[in-house]
Amino acid sequence: MCGMCLPHCPTYQLYQTETESPRGRIALMQSIEKGRIEASPKALLHIDHCLGCLNCETICPSRVPYGKLIDNFRQLHYELIPKRFSSRQILKQSAKPDGLEKLSSIASSTLVKNLLKATSAITGIPSHLIEKTSVQLKDFYPAKLPASRGRVALFTGCTGKQQDSQTLIDATQLLNHLGFDVSIPGQQACCGAMHQHNGQQNVAQSLLRDNLAFWQQQSLQAVIFFSPACGATLQALKDIPFIDIRAFINQQLNEHPLSFNACPDPVALHESCSQRNMLKLNGINQQLLSHIPGIQFMHSAQPTLCCGAGGLQAIDYPEQGKRLLEQKLGSFDLSQTKLFLSDNSGCSVHIKSAISAYNPDIEILHPVSLLVRQLTNKDM
Repeated sequence: MCGMCLPHCPTYQLYQTETESPRGRIALMQSIEKGRIEASPKALLHIDHCLGCLNCETICPSRVPYGKLIDNFRQLHYELIPKRFSSRQILKQSAKPDGLEKLSSIASSTLVKNLLKATSAITGIPSHLIEKTSVQLKDFYPAKLPASRGRVALFTGCTGKQQDSQTLIDATQLLNHLGFDVSIPGQQACCGAMHQHNGQQNVAQSLLRDNLAFWQQQSLQAVIFFSPACGATLQALKDIPFIDIRAFINQQLNEHPLSFNACPDPVALHESCSQRNMLKLNGINQQLLSHIPGIQFMHSAQPTLCCGAGGLQAIDYPEQGKRLLEQKLGSFDLSQTKLFLSDNSGCSVHIKSAISAYNPDIEILHPVSLLVRQLTNKDM
C-alpha cells in the first residue's frame, strides 16, 4: 500500500483518482470482501477498468501478486461486472475450437455486415474483429533445405488466423528458410488468457487442459507462439516446449545466419505490456532485428505506458482505450517513419484503429514480418 506503483499505472495517469490505481483497487476489493461497502456497479467499474498491464507488479517492492488478486476478484464477481455484448460473445466463441473463425465466416455475409454496422454503437462489435481473413493457411509447409533441421508447429490460438494470418505466413517462410518443417494444425484451442483475466478461470483451466491433451499428441521440436500474453499462459504447461517466435528465430539465426538487406529508414518499435511484464524476454525485439544491417529504432517517450488494448478492455471501455492510445501514439515521432513494429496482435489491431491520424502512410508489422521483407534470397 506504499503507492510507488501509482505513477506507473496507466489508468491512474488517465483519471488521476485513487480508485483508478492499484492501491485504490486493492482497498476497494478488501472493503467489498469484508462487507464494508456494497459491490455496486460504480465500485466494480473502478476495479474492472484495470488493463492488466502489471506495471504495478514490476515496480512493487513488496512483490504484491496484483494480477492474481484482480483475476480472483473478477472470478467472484463476474456476473455483477457489466460487460458489453461483443466481449461476452468473443469469450463464448473463443472457448470453442475455431469458434472465432466460424463467427467471422458468418459475419462476412453482406446482410450481417450491414446489420453489425447499424448496431455497432449498441453491440460494441468492432468490424475488424469479425472480418474473414483473406490468407489461406495450409496444414504443412516443408523446409527449403535438402535436410530438415526439425519440425515445429505454430500456435494460432483463437485469433491468429483472423488477426495475424500474414505474420503466420511470414514466420512460416522464415522458418522454412532456416530448415524447419512447419505445421499449422487445425482445431487448436484458445490459450485461455482472455478468460483468465475476465472472471472465467474455470474456462481458462479447461482450455489449458485441452491444449495439454492436444499438443501432447504431436511430435514436435517446438510449439511456437506469437502473442506474449498467450505465451505467458501456455508456459504453465511445463511438458510442452512452447517457445516465443522471436526467441526461437533469433537463436536459429545466431546458429545458422541468413542474409538480409539493409533497412535505411528508422522503424518505430512498440513493445507490449505482456512482453515486458509477463513474458519478460528483455531486449528480444532489438536482438532479433539486429540481424538486419543498419536497423535504427525509434522508441516511445513513454515505453511503459499501455496502449489501451488490454485484451478485451478496449472493447468494453472504448473511450478509455482511445485516450490511452492517443497518449501512446503521441509519444512517438511518427512523422519520421513509415514502419511501426508491434510484437502483439491485440496491440496491433488496436493501434490500426487510430494510427493513420498521425501518419497516413505508416504500416504496422510484426518484427518477424520485417525480417522476411528484408530477406535477401526469398526464393531459395
